[in-house]
This record gives sequence, structure tokens and C-alpha cells, in this order.
Amino acid sequence: MDYPPAVIDKAQRLEQLLLRVAAGEAVAAVCAELALAVTAADLLKWQAKYVAGGRQWAALLDGRFGHTHTINSALREWLYNRKRQDPTLRAPALAAALTAEFGVSVAAGHVNHLLRKVGLSSPPGRPYKPRPAADASAPPAPAAPVALANAGLFSLEAALQQMGVAKTIETTLATTCAAAQAEGATAGLRVLTSEPETHWHKVAHLLYLPVLKLTRPADLYYYQGPGLQVLCGFTYKYLPLEHYLGQLARMQIGYPLATALSRGYCQAWYPGDAAIFIFTDWHDKPLWTKFTAHSGPMSMWGRVMPGTKQLLINGPDGHLLGGWDYLVDTCLPAVLVDLEETLAADLQRTIAYTVCDSEGGGLPTGQRYAAAGRHYISVLPHQGYPLATFVITGAWAPVDAAADHEAVAAQWADPQRAQTDPRQLVLLRRLRDHDPTRVYAGCWPTDWPASSLPGRFRQRWANQERRIRELVNGANLNANFGYTATWAPNRTQQRRWAAAQAKVEVTETQIAEQATAVTNLTGQLTALKQATQEVEQAFAQQIADQMAEVAPRQAAGQTWRRLAQGAARLRTTLTQVQARAQRQLARLQAALAQHQARRTALEQEVAARQATRDAIDTTGQCRERNLEKDQIMLDLQVLLASLHDWVRAHYLAPAWQRLELDTASELLYRKAGRVIWGVEQIEIVFEPYRYADLQQTMAETCRRCNAAQLRWRDGRLLRFRVAAEFELQLCDC
Repeated sequence: MDYPPAVIDKAQRLEQLLLRVAAGEAVAAVCAELALAVTAADLLKWQAKYVAGGRQWAALLDGRFGHTHTINSALREWLYNRKRQDPTLRAPALAAALTAEFGVSVAAGHVNHLLRKVGLSSPPGRPYKPRPAADASAPPAPAAPVALANAGLFSLEAALQQMGVAKTIETTLATTCAAAQAEGATAGLRVLTSEPETHWHKVAHLLYLPVLKLTRPADLYYYQGPGLQVLCGFTYKYLPLEHYLGQLARMQIGYPLATALSRGYCQAWYPGDAAIFIFTDWHDKPLWTKFTAHSGPMSMWGRVMPGTKQLLINGPDGHLLGGWDYLVDTCLPAVLVDLEETLAADLQRTIAYTVCDSEGGGLPTGQRYAAAGRHYISVLPHQGYPLATFVITGAWAPVDAAADHEAVAAQWADPQRAQTDPRQLVLLRRLRDHDPTRVYAGCWPTDWPASSLPGRFRQRWANQERRIRELVNGANLNANFGYTATWAPNRTQQRRWAAAQAKVEVTETQIAEQATAVTNLTGQLTALKQATQEVEQAFAQQIADQMAEVAPRQAAGQTWRRLAQGAARLRTTLTQVQARAQRQLARLQAALAQHQARRTALEQEVAARQATRDAIDTTGQCRERNLEKDQIMLDLQVLLASLHDWVRAHYLAPAWQRLELDTASELLYRKAGRVIWGVEQIEIVFEPYRYADLQQTMAETCRRCNAAQLRWRDGRLLRFRVAAEFELQLCDC
């Protein structure tokens, strides 16, 4: 038997291993030196086989060396195309053609193995030999290709090339793989050695899952549909895609890819370096789990539960610029300004202003934007303010594109609030109303008229809210991918403890104030009693001195009545001083009793608050999910929506230019068609539509696609047309 050189080399290395181990060398060291992966059980098996074979290396030859692996993905694609063009070709002829075209020697059995994997193998038995035609010299006409579902995906593939994001994905993949190899983290990462065509096949499967009506890679486990055979010639199952996604997550490609793609989107939709404005909004994606996890408010579910915060950014006219995953307890004011500055640096262009919903309308957002010197528009979180809450600083003016409304600039009526709030305010109300129905808040250029603010803010409904709904309905935006999690400190409990501690500190401060007041009042009482006693002693001494002079004067016959009257006046004054001192003493004692009672109540309150604080468990941990897989899939979801947006804006007929992704998938992307793979061009012939209006719209769409000179990823021209009904009938016959 003719053994391959690799099998012979392995048998000789196994013989060296057995001899050196028998001489006393360590198994692990010898295996590492000889590049062999042999366990203790394998070593005993090889030792027995070596002894039974007469201690010759030929006894260690492994006859199970399988098929040759010299056919790469490019040769396989050529082989599949050749078989599609001429289904009558058998394995020997195809093997000979491979040898003649590429100089690669392949067994006919291996060719059959490859064809069988993609469903292109011929039926068993001898091929049917048709009767010779009248003109036997004419070459046989190639068989018509079979119609395959999802032929409309070629339009999305063309948009991938025209937008320039295909090169972005390739560059990011290459950079990430090079970084992983430089760090030495290559164990188990088969993605590092994958060919570019393999990358594209797997990326396409992950990208077009929503078009296939699938949610996650696990849905491919029992999937029996046509899948992406129209693009790749085969359809991956669950495990290859899950392993690929896991390896990409290990390399942490999600967030760098999001940044690179956002740069590509910006240049595709808004070429140049002029300033642009953006729309930002959270999308709350719930996570249903039985484990303790960080939670946050889910507006669409009306409850607090675990999940993920997804920050989506749209440019003018609603074109997506990217999406980023955040932990569910992240606050918008904490990330918005920093992300905007980072995005401006990544896009290398100025962000003129940002439009966000009421979640960014609070005072912290305004303070951050004012400190950064940037502009944004939002609305106050709570509406229903009466007009008396504000001071009008201008004149009411009709709102642009809303003649039944008027707007005016204003500020808070409270002077202290107006001084500490850096936000500008604009009031909006109906012409027949008195109080405003909405209050716009933010930081914007001073030359903007108040009447322009409602129109600028109103754009977010069509340019962002509707796009988020389109992602939810057509791109699986609410789906979760990857449930790998680590145990982390429970930040929710920590925030609860911090809030409880703040209450305790407030009460302790109040107790300290009451204690200070009690000390001061006690000192005042002591001082008052001492001062009153000194005054009484002084008056008593004066009265005694005057009365002591009265008797001698009477005996001497001198005047004494003035001294007696003075003593009487001193007694009256002393009585008044004593009454006043009693009133002051009673007032101080009442205040002291009040402060003492307040301190007692506060001590009871602080004890209760301390008990509440101490009951909060801050040592417990909860699961914090790794968002890397979710970020990768979010990048692909945003990419799919952007490709559809490009197709809608550049290729589709006017009647279809407002189609959302889920509707376009039904009418176009899942449409079946025949694909003819030529050398210089690829022709896609769509099956006819049932209704005449759809047939005409599709014909116009094909005309626009052909006029755009769309290209496949290898440079071949893409030609689209929709078959007529009679053409289908002829093909069926």
C-alpha cells in the first residue's frame, strides 16, 4: 500500500518515542519535542502494536489517513460551478478538469464526497445516453439551473460592496487576528487560519439569519430550509456558526468592529468632513433568567428586570451610524457626552448637535453638555408645567410646519433655579391653550429661533423611533446571544445601601444640630440665671444701702423721703427685672425641651434607618453577562438594516422605496430565482410574481440594479431580471 509521507513520518516518530521512553526519558518532554499528542493509554496501545509487529516502525503505520485536503475553498467553488453548469459531468471528468486547470491531482472518490456534501452528486447508476441529435457536432446546451430560494440576497451583497463596508470587515478581522497572534492567545482559535472565503460564508450566515426567519444560530440545528445555498452552495448548521461566533467573542472584535463600521456608514451616507447632527436613544432588551442579575427599567415591558441597554445612533434622514451594548444599569447622562466626543474623533468630523428623548432631558445631562461646550436637544422628563412656572423671555411665534402651535423661549421663574440651571428652555403650546404642552430643554446655539426647536426634535420619530421598530421587527433586535456570565458585586444593592447611608447621614447631621442647639440653650439658661442672680444682689444691696440712710436722717431731722422713694423705685425695677428674667427663662426652657424632644425622635429615626441600611446585603454577588457576543450580533443587525437602507435608497423602484426590512424580506430578499454563474458575470433570474403590479415593480428594480453596474465580491458583474410567466411555463415543461 502506498502511504503518504506524513503517515510514514508519524510512524517513525512514534518509534523514537517508544524507544526513548523505554530508555527512561519523560513522556511529556519527548512528545513536546517530537510534536506528538499521545496519552498514557495510547502509549500502551502503540507499545503493544510495536512489539507484535517485530519492533519495526512499519507496524506503527496508520492506514486511516482519509482523503486529501488539497482542494481549498476557491477550487471547491470552481468545482461546484462547473457541476452546476453541466450536471452530466461525473467525478472522473471533473477530477481530470481540476488537474488540467489547476494542476491539482484529486481522486474521483473525493470529488464525489465534496459534491455529495452540497447536494450536487449525480444519481447512482450509469448515466442515460440520449439519442444523437440531427447535428451531432453541436455542443450540448447546458442544463437550466434550478430555482433556489433567497436569490434576492444578491442585492444586499451588492450593497455590501458599494457601501465599502466589506473592506472594513476584512480589515477589522485581519487586525484582530494579528493582535490575537501577537498576544499568543491562539489556543483553539481556528478562526486565525480560516480562509477569507470561509470568513465570508460564516459572516453571511450570521448576517442573514433574520432573512431566513431564524433568530439565533441554534435555530439552524433542526433547520431544513434552503438557507444560503443560493450564495454559498451550502448551509452551515448550528455548531460551526456557534464556534465561530464564540471565537470572535474571545478575540473581542465586537466593539472595534462597531467603531469601524460606524466610520464606514458615515462616509457612505455623508461623504466628506462636514459637521452632522445625530439622534441617540436607548433600546431596552429584556433578558429572562432565573439567576440574580443586574436589573433596570424596561419601558416596553413596564417593569424592572435584567436586560441590556443598547445605544443606537442615527444620522440625518435616519441612516444608522452604529449601535453599542451597555450594562442594563447604565445611565444615559453618564455615557452620552463621552460617547459623542469619542464618535466625533472616530468619524473625524464634528457633531453639530444631538437629539435625544426625555431620558436625556434631566439636569445632569445639561450640566455635562454645558461643561463640555456641546449642543443637544431634549425635552423635560415631566410635562404639565403651568405657565406661571416660567418667565417668558421672548414673543410667541408660530412653529415651523405646525401652524396650530406656537413656541417661545423662557426660563425658570424661581431665581435660584434659573441661576443654577444651565439649560435653555422653549415652551410649546396650542394656539387656543394657555399652559405649555411640552417644554424643550437643552443647549443649542443662541441664534436658533424658538420656533425651530419643535421641528428639529420632531424628526426623531421618523428618523430613529421608526428605525428601532424596524430593527425589532426585521433584524431580531430583541434577541439575546451568548449567556456566558461572571459573578460581580451587586451594584443595585450597593446603590440601595448608599441611598440608605445618605439618609442615615442626613439624620445624624440633624441630631448633631439639635445637640448643638441643646448645648447652646443650656449655656444661655445658666448665663441667664447667673446674670439674674447678680442683678438681684446688686438691687438688694442698693435698696439696703438707701434704707440704712433713712433712719439716721430721721433721727437727725434731715430729709429722708427721697431715699425711701428711691428704694421703692428700686424694688419696682427689681420686680420688673425678675419678671422679665422669668419670661426669658421659660422661653429658653421651652425651646430646650423642644430640641431635646426633637433629638430623641431623631435618635429613634436614625436607629430605624441604620437597621434598614444594615439589612441590605452588600456582600452578595449577582451574574453579570458578557456582552461581547451580543455586540457582534448587534453589529450584524445594524449592518443588515444599513444594507437594506442602501438597497431601498439606490436600487428599488419608487413603489418599494419605503419598504421596511421585514416587508422587503418577504417581497424581495426571500424571492426564489435561478443563478447562472458565468466567468465574467453572474445572472440572477427571479421567478415571476403572481400580481402584475409586483411584476412591474420588480422589473423596474432589476433595471435600476443593472444600471448601477453592481458587482459580486470577486468583481464579477451582477445582472438581474425577472422571468415572465410564459418563460416559467417553458422551463417547467
